[in-house]
Amino acid sequence: MNYKSILFFLGIYSLFVSFFSFLNILYSIYFSYTVGINSYVICLITSLFIGTLFIFIGYKEIKNISLVDQFILIILSFIFLPFLISIPYYFSEYDINLINSYFEAMSGFTTTGFSIMENKIENMNTPLLLWRSSSQWLGGLFFLVASIGTLGSKQSKINPSHLILGSITGGNFYNNFTNNFIKILLIYFFTTILIVFLFSFFDLRLLNSFNLALTVVSAGGFVANSSLSNIITTDSQILILSIALLFPIINFYLIFKIITKKFKLNEHYEDLHLLIIIFFLTLLLYFFILDNQKIVDIFLSITSSVSTSGISILSYNNVDSSLFFILLTIIGGSAISTSSGFKYLRFYILLKISYHEIYRLVKPKNVYNKNIFRSESKIEDADAKIAFLIFATFFIGIFILSSILTLDNVSFENSFKLSMLTLTNTVNSNLFGIDISGFIDLSSFTKISLIFFMILGKIELIAILFLVKKFIFKE
Repeated sequence: MNYKSILFFLGIYSLFVSFFSFLNILYSIYFSYTVGINSYVICLITSLFIGTLFIFIGYKEIKNISLVDQFILIILSFIFLPFLISIPYYFSEYDINLINSYFEAMSGFTTTGFSIMENKIENMNTPLLLWRSSSQWLGGLFFLVASIGTLGSKQSKINPSHLILGSITGGNFYNNFTNNFIKILLIYFFTTILIVFLFSFFDLRLLNSFNLALTVVSAGGFVANSSLSNIITTDSQILILSIALLFPIINFYLIFKIITKKFKLNEHYEDLHLLIIIFFLTLLLYFFILDNQKIVDIFLSITSSVSTSGISILSYNNVDSSLFFILLTIIGGSAISTSSGFKYLRFYILLKISYHEIYRLVKPKNVYNKNIFRSESKIEDADAKIAFLIFATFFIGIFILSSILTLDNVSFENSFKLSMLTLTNTVNSNLFGIDISGFIDLSSFTKISLIFFMILGKIELIAILFLVKKFIFKE
């Protein structure tokens, strides 16, 4: 294991925490929020020292780290970076202990949105609200880098993004780390700026626009208010928020390709399918199921669910409706996006393979088309097996986490729903009809379990099994 190179990249990621700490210090000074400024100074010094130290240790090493090392880097990053992010919570004026601080940081970094501070959001100082939103943005960026470079590589095939034409996936991602990382960072950054502009154009306050844009682009769940309806008040604002939530659903490179005139429809049939499904479900619910709701509200609920953000201005007391929106979070968005969930492409693979197996019983001599949509990419046996394994482990994870939550006096219905939301990294808003007293009241063991499954929601259990296979069975 090339641990020095792993530390080198971990150091680079740590410097991003330093950058956001510095921004929060400037913001606190400019607006005279000096009460908690020491917490950001401590975070800046700590992350800057550790990041610089790690880079110094590994900068002379070969950066062509193996696939196993890349997996280790991803797991270590999901464990270590939230520790740095938790520093401002721990040293804040709100008396948050270490486990709660880490829970809040992990919830932000995994873009889940669970919070132990539900009752404090209204009185929370603005820099800490900005810090919560920033942790989501950083987590969304890291997830894109990990998905495109490692989880979606042809060597691992855990994320099906390697099947999408026009992506930059490949096992040599870390050989060209600088160019690829900068490209992802710039697209991600300018997409965020575009969303901020859209929100500001529709009369949202600049601070609300900025916080909400960091949440939306990362498919996160943190909102700078106890209720989204206090921020989004008009139908036009609801509509633009719904449209903005399409960004974490569609292919990450789609807007970039349109602007650079490199767009090809055959590379984006997955996005076309997702948009058609969203449009169809919106009309179906509006005309036949939720006919007492406005169409913009339904559109927001659907885009929020499919994007695995979960933020909403509505609540559905009907069990069937809330469960329907939870099931949408399982679908997720494009294979190359910040959304979590099972990913639509995996459903497509399983359905197509199942259809072929059934059809083969009727006409065994026929030749079957295994192409992805209408592209040149073909479904291999390994792709189908991994998709099925991830689908199976997802429901095993729901069973295990539901059992743990039930032991902590959470009702069976709420534990079942909350387990699905945890594994899809979706916030527990009123949209899903969950009624719990608050995460802060859960036991430490339950919080640690939720933290573990939040990480699994991002990297998949199969990534852990991959490392176990390599180290224990020496394969």
